[in-house]
Amino acid sequence: MSASSAAGWRAEDLVGGHIVLDFLNTTGGRGKARDGDRLVEYAGLLDWSAAASLLRADEAAVLAMAAENRSEAAAAELRRAIEWREALHSVLVAVQAGAPLPETARETVETVIRQSQSDARLGPGGAGLAWQADPTEPLALVLTRLGLAAPEFLTGPDLSRLRTCERCSWMFVDRGRGRARRWCSMSLCGNRAKAARHYARTRQKG
Repeated sequence: MSASSAAGWRAEDLVGGHIVLDFLNTTGGRGKARDGDRLVEYAGLLDWSAAASLLRADEAAVLAMAAENRSEAAAAELRRAIEWREALHSVLVAVQAGAPLPETARETVETVIRQSQSDARLGPGGAGLAWQADPTEPLALVLTRLGLAAPEFLTGPDLSRLRTCERCSWMFVDRGRGRARRWCSMSLCGNRAKAARHYARTRQKG
C-alpha cells in the first residue's frame, strides 16, 4: 500500500463499496491482524476524508488550520473516530458470524450515530433534501458525516452483502451477480494470493 498520491491514498485503498467500510479499512490490509493503522494524526484523518470525498478540499484545509490551533481538541477527535471505527468493526464481525452484538461496541456505534443526527440540519442534497452535518465542534465534522452515513449501510440491503477479504481484514460490499468476490482488491490481496500459490507450487516441485 505504498502511497502514490500527495495525501498517501490511492483508489486501491477505497474498495469497501461504502464510505463507512472504507473508513474501517484505514487500518490492516496486509494480513488478518488489524495493525498498521494509517490514521496516526488528525491530518491523516483529513487526508483520508478528502481522498474518499467525505470532505471537500476547502473544508479539509479549514479543518487543518483549526487543528493546528487546537491540537489537543484535534487529537481527541481522532481518538473518538478510531474508537468508533473499531467498535463498528466489532459489530460487523458479530453480524457476519451471526453472533450477538457486543454491548459496549454497539453502544459506542449508536452514540455517535445519535449525536451525528442531532448535529445535522436538513438542506439541499442530490435530487432533493439531505441531512447535512453541522456539529457544534467543527473538528468533529468527519465523524459526524460518518455517523450520518452509517444507518444507510447498517439498516440497508448492502449489509447482507458484507464480506471480509480472504487474505486480510478489510471489509467490502459484494454486489456481484454470483457473490463470488474473494478479495478486497485483485491488485492487492488477489495478486498476493496468486503469488503465494505459485511459490508453494514451486517449492513442491523443487
